[in-house]
Amino acid sequence: MNLPVVVDITLGLVFIYLILSLLASEIQELLATLLQWRAKHLRTSIELLLSGGSESEKSDIINAIHLVQKLYNDPLINTLNHQAKGKVEKHFQEITKKPDKLVLEKQSGPSYLPSETFSITLLDTLKIPELINYVKHPSEEAKTNLQMILASYKELKKGINSPNSASYTKIQEIYGEIDQKFIDFVNKELPDEVPDSLIKSLSVIAQRSRIKIGDLTEEVNQFKNEVETWFDRSMDRASGVYKRNAKGVAILIGILVAFLTNTDTFHLVKRLSQDSVIRSTITQSASQRIDYINDLEARKEIEKLLGNASIPIGWQNINQQFEVLDTTKSNIVYIRISQVFKLICGWIVSGFAIAMGAPFWFDILNKVINVRNAGPKPVAYTKDQPSQK
Repeated sequence: MNLPVVVDITLGLVFIYLILSLLASEIQELLATLLQWRAKHLRTSIELLLSGGSESEKSDIINAIHLVQKLYNDPLINTLNHQAKGKVEKHFQEITKKPDKLVLEKQSGPSYLPSETFSITLLDTLKIPELINYVKHPSEEAKTNLQMILASYKELKKGINSPNSASYTKIQEIYGEIDQKFIDFVNKELPDEVPDSLIKSLSVIAQRSRIKIGDLTEEVNQFKNEVETWFDRSMDRASGVYKRNAKGVAILIGILVAFLTNTDTFHLVKRLSQDSVIRSTITQSASQRIDYINDLEARKEIEKLLGNASIPIGWQNINQQFEVLDTTKSNIVYIRISQVFKLICGWIVSGFAIAMGAPFWFDILNKVINVRNAGPKPVAYTKDQPSQK
């Protein structure tokens, strides 16, 4: 087997992987849309962020779930939710709803949330801007700062109704004389379901903002920026988790596609190495350098071509994948078992290859074509020369 044949076999394998990767990508994207994987992962990530992580206390996790529901009910976030209206989509959403009492009736949400929107909505839900308006000395650095407001946040509802408690005295130091208007605001407006870990995290962020800026008004603006940075960093980690989970799903879908299409890599290599007609048909199609990822018409033509040619995929080739055995041999059972094992391994190898994704194989396809054609077309000599006058 000479080098050009090896290159053509490689080109044929890459081309078949590319076509099947396109199919697998469409299946995965369809599932992600119908099952709202991105929106659910975003919501779960925000719940973990507000609760302080997966190892937080159960009360903090429950409070975070209720608080996230309030955030999602805010008009700024609610308008970002472009929920599908089709009957099929709604049917899938009903099937995949969590039968959990902690989760309220509306479970859909946006697939992406800007950090600025999150910061503004969170602070408005916690009523931080309103609390600042009640502060006794908002412009004097030595008197009150945002970190003090957050540190006393969890004590407000308890202390405001107990005039003889130490918490009440602490509240007076921050907000001055407590009138009935402020008492009504605390009892009616402040949310009850606020995780302790969230207040601690926000207090640390407020302390960081105070180091950078002293004035309370400017400190609030800096605090919003710090909350945005906190959210962005958390979402970067959440994006990494989603990509890892998506890769696992892609592998499962790839193996399923390999099984349904009976794509056995070992059989592909064997047929491509033995059948020059199939090899030349695939290499001729692959060498056209068509963007199969974005060009829908090109993908349809390739599917027709693969259907017309005797491409070694599909269950019609199952008899060719099992060699004819001599029934007089005593070890025929073991040989059959080894053939089945080889077939399964071929599906798994194909599945992992398909899971690499269409962009990966399209890039490899172009590189293999360059090698087959002895490199890309050279630049014209006149382009490198200065113009003559």
